[in-house]
Amino acid sequence: MEPTSIVIGAVLLLLGAVGATVSQRGLEERGRASLAPLGLVPFGILMGAGAALIRGWDLWTSILVGAVVVPLVGVVGRLIEVRRRRRRQHD
Repeated sequence: MEPTSIVIGAVLLLLGAVGATVSQRGLEERGRASLAPLGLVPFGILMGAGAALIRGWDLWTSILVGAVVVPLVGVVGRLIEVRRRRRRQHD
């Protein structure tokens, strides 16, 4: 593994993670949280590509997995957050 590909992969992972976080929070603040999964797909692609460069995985498979897993994690996180808020309101 070349050091250059590790650095580029780390940058892609960082950009994807920061972009996904900022995008999801921005959509939630504007009341458009239902659109967040679609907005996270490009950042999942970045993260998948970064992981492929760092770990030496197949690029296209990693991109596909990132494009599915990152929005899925966003949806699950949002569901957990909504459930916690509802519990607090009932207490």
